[in-house]
Amino acid sequence: MAERSPLEPEDETPRLYLDSTVLIAYTLTRLIEKERHADVVAMIEKVNAGEMVALTSFYALHEVLVFALRNAPGLDHGIRLGKDALLQILQTEIGVLPMVTREERILNAKTFSAVKDSSDVAHAVSAYLNGCQFLVSYDGHFEDLPPVLEWKRPKDFIG
Repeated sequence: MAERSPLEPEDETPRLYLDSTVLIAYTLTRLIEKERHADVVAMIEKVNAGEMVALTSFYALHEVLVFALRNAPGLDHGIRLGKDALLQILQTEIGVLPMVTREERILNAKTFSAVKDSSDVAHAVSAYLNGCQFLVSYDGHFEDLPPVLEWKRPKDFIG
């Protein structure tokens, strides 16, 4: 049997790419962003139940760790918070993708040229190359995504 390309979803299950803003709301800011946290938890419950496929990347996981380190009162505390956040994410059914290569970014730069924040392009390219229909984020920079990928927020998947 031929190996299935990541671009070919196995079925009609929605494929979501979760960026770091969603992962941070799920883990590190849950006490101050309670509504966002509740929305993300409800969405991830659907992912864990197999109702949708969620993917993220090492790039997004790195951003979660950096957020923890920058916002903790000290390095040791930041390391612990970051590690706990990563463990919480990895214990879900969220799939983890590698970071996009330089070549993949270059080849897809034109498609995502409307994305204003250059640091967001890696997320968009990763989502696109791995067959996601939706990029789920609290970052408004993604409103300029091309038609090949739709920007949504977690609450859009829990209704």
